[in-house]
Amino acid sequence: MKQLAKPLNVVAMGLLGLFVASSSAQAPQTYRYLCQSVGTGPQEPLGDRDGHSVSVYSYSCRVEGGPLDGGVVTGSAIYEWDKTKAVGLTGNGVVRRPGAMAVFQLSDFTNALTVVDGKVTGFLAAGHGTYKLATGAAAPLGGRTYTYTGRPNGPGQFTVDIKLD
Repeated sequence: MKQLAKPLNVVAMGLLGLFVASSSAQAPQTYRYLCQSVGTGPQEPLGDRDGHSVSVYSYSCRVEGGPLDGGVVTGSAIYEWDKTKAVGLTGNGVVRRPGAMAVFQLSDFTNALTVVDGKVTGFLAAGHGTYKLATGAAAPLGGRTYTYTGRPNGPGQFTVDIKLD
């Protein structure tokens, strides 16, 4: 009987290992961009109605976590504003890390200013993105989609939290 128990223990441990591995593989992968604005101008009024403007943002980020950990992001986004709420018109960027590169495109993205006592105190950005191209160690990101949220974390700085779909 002892001899039968050993193979059953090995099989049970193997199945447990497969269950744990598949459970962790199913967990959503998250990581963070720590960003700063680069050459960002003020909102430009379009002149057709009050509060209707466009803004162009350029930014650079450092990646913390995920398959591009330690990489550097260069990106830009253009928003159409209606007073304190904005809809993204176009956004894209590239993430570079030795031995890896990924190009992303944003979609369905928004930005809303936080206003307290008539003064802007922050913002909340959110949206979706797709890795359109990924090479090297980032190759598994190719074609993957993600959701993100962005918040300020200092003057001219913001944090973007990303969750792969």
